[in-house]
Amino acid sequence: MLPAWLNAEYIQTQLRAHTKNVQLRVLKLWGKPATGKGENFIGTVTRIHVDYDSGGSGAAQHQSYILKQPSSVDAPQASIFFEYDVYAREMDMYDFVLPRMAELLRGIGIKEKLTADCVAVDRQHSVLILEDLAPLKYANADRLKQLDTAHAKLVLELQAKFHAAAVILRERHPELLAKNFSTHFFCREKQGYGEIFTSLFESFMGYVKTQPKLNDRYGAKLELVLSNLMEYAARTVDVAPEDFQTLVHGDCWTNNVMFQYDDKGCPVNVVLLDFQFCTWTSPAADLHYFCSSSLREDARERETQLVQLHYCALTKILAKFTHKCVLPSLLEYQLQFERRRFMSFVIAITLQPLMLYEGTEDADFSYLYQDTPKARRFRDSMFASEKVQRMVEKMLPVADAKGLLQPQ
Repeated sequence: MLPAWLNAEYIQTQLRAHTKNVQLRVLKLWGKPATGKGENFIGTVTRIHVDYDSGGSGAAQHQSYILKQPSSVDAPQASIFFEYDVYAREMDMYDFVLPRMAELLRGIGIKEKLTADCVAVDRQHSVLILEDLAPLKYANADRLKQLDTAHAKLVLELQAKFHAAAVILRERHPELLAKNFSTHFFCREKQGYGEIFTSLFESFMGYVKTQPKLNDRYGAKLELVLSNLMEYAARTVDVAPEDFQTLVHGDCWTNNVMFQYDDKGCPVNVVLLDFQFCTWTSPAADLHYFCSSSLREDARERETQLVQLHYCALTKILAKFTHKCVLPSLLEYQLQFERRRFMSFVIAITLQPLMLYEGTEDADFSYLYQDTPKARRFRDSMFASEKVQRMVEKMLPVADAKGLLQPQ
């Protein structure tokens, strides 16, 4: 379960450095998978259990931590993740960026967590050791049920904190964001995710072809979109000088946030997870990705109001800082969001079916792009869900009416 080098002595060294307690002694160490099969494609997530003596009372104590490791270099998808530099980017986030962002927010009285505390960043082994949020009663919402408006508001307010802190951080410490934060899923200079989105879009079109009414109306238009898919997608993360820009999370969906709940089961706090795709671009990228991947239908119908909520939270936080950035009006912010509408469409009909998958086919990251019978069967099975089929039937007329299926 744990790599050979990750033994009691290694953990003891890391915990002593983190706690600044040289007397701490690790007595026992073991690990268990922290995610189910098919829930994390980018690496391995393990819950480490540690029995230790802090050196004071002499009594054994117990603590758990989260270990994040990269995919094996032999894994088919490893080359894609290294192409997009996802592991170095996340280590930079936990090592340099997130601590400074939290410090900036504390300076204006915002003390809530952004994410789990980082115990260790080990670049030699490309691993992270993080605080385990489960003992603090944080939990993921059900990805299949998706998020209601109450959950969505908390996430968008948290995104506003993240986006505001990033703006200030870049003004005060530009060197921290000078590298590793320019590569999005839709980056023109990279190829790996282009193959993935193209394969998923082709599977989406395959489903449309089985529906005569949908195919008659949209089939030819979708063929034209396919031929320009990644260029249209890349334009959604392009920014003009007049656009409001910040660091976005890049992969904010149901499984990458955790909530605390009150006694009535209502969400009261939220934190972000997984920072492999943080990119400097328009915050609209985060808003489209989240709203199109993670919201229940009734919450998604309030999208315009949710963007307004995010804008108001963002401007309120930035007003507490001294800064040079020019904030757009709410109208201009909504227009900047709408100009990137194609992202909402492509995420909804490619990644959302994967996020909602509950079929019986084996889930493997390589199946998202490989041209094998097993891979094609998996991609096709993503559209077997009635929920996904209803989404497609509702999404296509809207996308068509907004001009997203026309040459751009």
